[in-house]
Amino acid sequence: MAGTREKPAAKAGTEKKQRTDKKAGAEKKHRTDKKTGAEKNPSAEKPRSEKKAARSASETVDFPRGGASGLTPLEFREVSRQAEQEVLFSDGVTGDQSDKKRRLPETADAPKKHKKKSKKAAGSTVQLPEDERVNLVESLSLKKLSKGALVLGCIASIEELGLRVSLPNGLLGTVPITSISPELTALVEKAAEAADDSDDAMDVDGSDDDPLDLKTRFFIGQYVKCAIADLPADQSSASGKKKKSKSAPRLELTLIPEEINGRIDPDDICEGVIVTASVKSVEDRGYVLTTGISGNKISAFLPTSEAQAWIDRWMPQVTELKPGQLVEAAVTSVSDDRRSLRMTIDPAVVSQATVKDTYKTMASVQPGQLVSATVMKAWDRGLSLRFMGFYDCSADLNGLGMPAARSKADVEKKYPLGKVVPVRVLYVSLTAAGKVIIVSRMPHVLAFKPRPALTGYELPAAAHLASDKANSDISAAANEKGKIDKMWPIPYGTVLDDCIVLSVVGTIGLALQVPATKAVTAFAKVAQLAEEDEPAPKLNKYSGPFHVGTRHRARVVGYDAIDAVVRVSLRPSMVNEKFLTIDDVYPGAAVNGTIKVFRENGVEITISSTLHGFIHKQHLGDVALKHPELQFKAGKQIACRVLKVLHEQRSILLTTRKSLVQSKLPIVTGYTEAEGAVPGAITQAVVDRVVDNGAIVNFYQGAHGLVVGGSKRLEPGKSIKCRILTCDSERRRIRVTDNVDEGVSLDELLAKLAPAKPTEFSTDISQVAPGQIVSGAVVRIRSESAMLTLDGSKLCAVLPTGHYSDHRGAIADKIAARVGVNTRFEELVVVSINAERGRVMVSAKPALVKAAKAGRIVTSSREVTTGMTLIGWVKKLATFGAFISFPGSVSALAPLELLSDRYVSAPEDLLQPDQTVIAYVSSVEESADGNKIRVSLKRSAVDISATQCIDPADFLLGYFGELEGAAGEPVLGEIGRQTTVKVKQKLPYGVVVTPADESAAISVEASGFITAEQAKDRIDECKEGALLTACVLDVDPEKAIVDYSLRSALVSGSANLSAATPAKKGKASKRSKTATNGDISQKVLTDALHKKQETPVVVEVVKEDYLVLSMPALDNAIAFAMTKTYNDRSKPFMRFKVGQRLSGTPVRIENNKRTLVLLQSEPDTASAATKKNDATAGKRPVKEPVDSAISFFEDYQPGLVTQAKVKSIKGTQANLDLAANVKGRLHITELVDGPLDAVVKSPVDVFAAAGVRVGDTIEVKILGWHDAKVYKFLPITHRTSPLKTVIETTIRPSKMAASAEADDEAKLMSWKNVKPGRVFNGFVKGIQESSGSEGAAVLISLGLSLIGQLPLLAATNSYEVASHPARYFFPGAPIEVEVSSVDKKHRVVHLVPHGPYIAGVDRSIA
Repeated sequence: MAGTREKPAAKAGTEKKQRTDKKAGAEKKHRTDKKTGAEKNPSAEKPRSEKKAARSASETVDFPRGGASGLTPLEFREVSRQAEQEVLFSDGVTGDQSDKKRRLPETADAPKKHKKKSKKAAGSTVQLPEDERVNLVESLSLKKLSKGALVLGCIASIEELGLRVSLPNGLLGTVPITSISPELTALVEKAAEAADDSDDAMDVDGSDDDPLDLKTRFFIGQYVKCAIADLPADQSSASGKKKKSKSAPRLELTLIPEEINGRIDPDDICEGVIVTASVKSVEDRGYVLTTGISGNKISAFLPTSEAQAWIDRWMPQVTELKPGQLVEAAVTSVSDDRRSLRMTIDPAVVSQATVKDTYKTMASVQPGQLVSATVMKAWDRGLSLRFMGFYDCSADLNGLGMPAARSKADVEKKYPLGKVVPVRVLYVSLTAAGKVIIVSRMPHVLAFKPRPALTGYELPAAAHLASDKANSDISAAANEKGKIDKMWPIPYGTVLDDCIVLSVVGTIGLALQVPATKAVTAFAKVAQLAEEDEPAPKLNKYSGPFHVGTRHRARVVGYDAIDAVVRVSLRPSMVNEKFLTIDDVYPGAAVNGTIKVFRENGVEITISSTLHGFIHKQHLGDVALKHPELQFKAGKQIACRVLKVLHEQRSILLTTRKSLVQSKLPIVTGYTEAEGAVPGAITQAVVDRVVDNGAIVNFYQGAHGLVVGGSKRLEPGKSIKCRILTCDSERRRIRVTDNVDEGVSLDELLAKLAPAKPTEFSTDISQVAPGQIVSGAVVRIRSESAMLTLDGSKLCAVLPTGHYSDHRGAIADKIAARVGVNTRFEELVVVSINAERGRVMVSAKPALVKAAKAGRIVTSSREVTTGMTLIGWVKKLATFGAFISFPGSVSALAPLELLSDRYVSAPEDLLQPDQTVIAYVSSVEESADGNKIRVSLKRSAVDISATQCIDPADFLLGYFGELEGAAGEPVLGEIGRQTTVKVKQKLPYGVVVTPADESAAISVEASGFITAEQAKDRIDECKEGALLTACVLDVDPEKAIVDYSLRSALVSGSANLSAATPAKKGKASKRSKTATNGDISQKVLTDALHKKQETPVVVEVVKEDYLVLSMPALDNAIAFAMTKTYNDRSKPFMRFKVGQRLSGTPVRIENNKRTLVLLQSEPDTASAATKKNDATAGKRPVKEPVDSAISFFEDYQPGLVTQAKVKSIKGTQANLDLAANVKGRLHITELVDGPLDAVVKSPVDVFAAAGVRVGDTIEVKILGWHDAKVYKFLPITHRTSPLKTVIETTIRPSKMAASAEADDEAKLMSWKNVKPGRVFNGFVKGIQESSGSEGAAVLISLGLSLIGQLPLLAATNSYEVASHPARYFFPGAPIEVEVSSVDKKHRVVHLVPHGPYIAGVDRSIA
């Protein structure tokens, strides 16, 4: 090697010239062959070839079109190596200077001088022989960055007016909204002009209607190519001296396509190139893109189909791309004139897009491009590689995914010399100082995914970034400002107890292994190894406290998305910090803070190194201070208690009142028992203001109460002790008293403060009227009713058990079980009076009580008019309908056809006796003995709001209110949380488990179950004794039964925890980190409730009376909805399926209770005329019928001749579209009447011979309907979804002309009515192999559902045919056969050929 370097200059120049000439000649020959091939290829670009040929024949071109080099890539590389200081861009050496250097005489000293300069030039090249020179390993840092360089980044957060981008090696950059795309900049300017011209200007607030909302154009984790627009001041200083700044260095980036792609040579654009593009406009069939290549002279188009997969995977909350949106698109084709590109952003295609051609110029190399590189040399810091033959690049240990590599040998072992590996370009810098290309081999970077594999630490909002499936559920909160860490593989602040030192990275820091995962590694800078006031430790890989193999506790403080490196701190103060994030702080927590600064309105407190709080001047003490500044001096330690945590504003309010800080009383933070609002509890509160009927007091977290019956004079700002009397969580009210004498019971206090009883009723029956509200107590219980004594009289009333509630079934039985002697009913409505027997019938149905209070009760049939909407109950069921009763002994008939919009065979399918119903009066027939009333219970006819007394949500709220009770159950607070379960037994239909988390409210004695649908994502892990992380779906406190789910969308970590230890009591804090219904979910749910926001829901469990749902758009929170309505109590299992997507609106969100959702019905298209005229009621409309004469699905009656469009031909049938929501089938046996003479080779040929081709619109005749899954013809009255029904058709000429009755033969043809001797024109369906005593046979389709067997030996006399029947009897082949016999026992039709043998040895049957 040394001898090679010492060659004389003349000899070296001669050899170099020979190599150059040899390579140039080879390249010239290659170009000539390529040009010759283009002339031979008729599809080549003829004008361009002719122009080049003419030009080369007439003259030698020194400066080709476009200003590109006239040298081939190999020639260009040789010239570049001879002139190391030659510059590609304007910030390098000028052309004149370069020429002067090249004209220097080549003396013997010249190589030495050149060698010295090369060593000085940033150390970018090792002086090896010419063919073996490679770049040293480069790692990015602020010092090495150059303005204009390109780098691949990952969006870390989305701000209101810009983006924060994570770059390799822990760098971070910002992108202003005006540096994203020209289209977005134009929108910003338009918004600014509108703001100046009008008071009603667009408000850039990130709302759903905001055209500048970046959250609708980007997602956290998205890869973007960036150009460095500006460096921090201390990096760009001309003097080279660093300027000290208190603020962190700011790296400004730009994403504008022209800045990124402007340097790409248009001739280098080919299939597989990944280009940054912005959406210029949205067209009917796709998107016009701006690429910035050649000054935007090259246009690009992205078809809608090529964008949908990206939208579904990464941004399912939007329906299409928006103007100004930035995408990384791969070129799929280039036009002949190279002026238009066809692109795709399909993640599967872009991640694999590879450039196969060699770039003509190094300027075309772009970050994000996947290339194949050859290992040139291994170093102890990484690899030197080369791609496309002569472009050098490097990858450090982080980029290789080898942070634990300790020596060069470790790198060489995995990457031997000459090995070809795929790499993705991260950084490209082409300056005078050197040309640097950095690549990465990280798996998630190669796959172009935002995240590495799951770590088991991440939250549900971040887990989808590491999966291959879309989650309808990208959380909106995940993109909120301040929630960046929620998308990390390990959330900010997580303590890692057992990190192992993998390697010592010089004097920079430590690489550590994260416990229980290899998806990411951890890195601790040397400054994070000791406290700030301690000297930095000296690192040694073999000795010292941080040598390789030692174990340490660490805390997550950052994340580098590109390198998949978690930044950690080993400082004891940081690791042991109790309050590191705002999520660690809770109302009522006692904290010790340090006064930061005293202000006029309060004091700022430092809680920890990362958190600050504020004490309002009213909470500086129990009494007002004249000179608080003297007591609250900066730097003083002070004891505080957290008053309120504002997560959205990321602020903490504190108090230093001694009465609160030193109090040992329970803390009240809300209006439920779980939040401390327990009747009878004594707590501390602060008087806010005095009102007429008492005083308002404040608790923690904004909860407040009303002091009633005060015994003391209360003053605003005074801290008092109070006792809770009552709590109303629904109305968010707490009643308290300042009487805290423990000798007085709560009942005594309530009795003393109770309001006076209402006026009592007279015993005279004439004083009681239908619709009157009364109260009473139970005196006797019967099997179907209860006897009551009405208050104020001795008048007895009968209360049927069916009138305890608006609900039936299990909930009604539960209420009946609570009713006993002396049970009081405070609100009853009189529904009928029997004067002769002196009896009164009353009802406790909440709907009737509300109607009575609102005066919406009719007491006579004379008061009923057409169009009224009344509340009643089912009196009796009959075969022809149901009798409905109303208060006042008014009755009506609901005929069978008016019970539901769908077909009902019997009233019992929908209704039960004593069921509450809402009826629409469809007609009233006057008569002498009273009006005859007909009512409708159809959903299309009944409008609940027309009752003017009940709300659509009342049925839902009433059911769960009765089910859960007024206070709810603490165990219900576990719904939606993740917990540990132990597999007890695995069954075909699900998994039986037991709770294994002792810190949860659910008893470990409870029984749990996971249905097969909920366990399928991790069914392989469900082994007996295995510990799994599951999500609680529902809890039955009485029966101690729990429903769980293992679905990945609901469980943040899917790893098997069989080696884990169940959570112990007292460790609820660790458990709370995995709760899915945490503070974020609660806030999102509360916002949706207040806004009455309609949200998509997914059915998780279907129960008799209600559904268990998940809400993907609201952090996959668990909610509940009813399966039944007032007028429909049918079984839900045919109407709802697991995984079904619906839409609903939250109506109740409370602690210790289920979150409730009101399902949204389909828009009611029934008009008033439709309600009066039921001629078309109940019919199912069709969408976009092929035959314009068709309006309803019921119009497709057997015998009807209509039109259909051939969608596809599969096997022996053609699939038809009769409408957008109506499917049909044309069987191969329904094509022709006689034998088929045409030569066919496939079923498609058979259909083509009959005039049926894909895409054609043909005329067909309806034979009947059958179920899509089970081939069984259905009656016309069968009510099922059109999408689940297939219409059978025919085009046989004989049947097209026959009557409808004649078509029944095709439907009814089976083995039962086929007689021997009958001849069929059949078609081959397949080959049945021989089994047992039965020989091989050819299966022949004889009709729609009739298949016969033709013995193979009866079909041919050829051994060749019998040995290879599939070659001769292919599906769809026509065969004329005759029925020989029918085996009724086995239901088999045996066939023989109609004539001689039909298959010979030398030809197929066709």
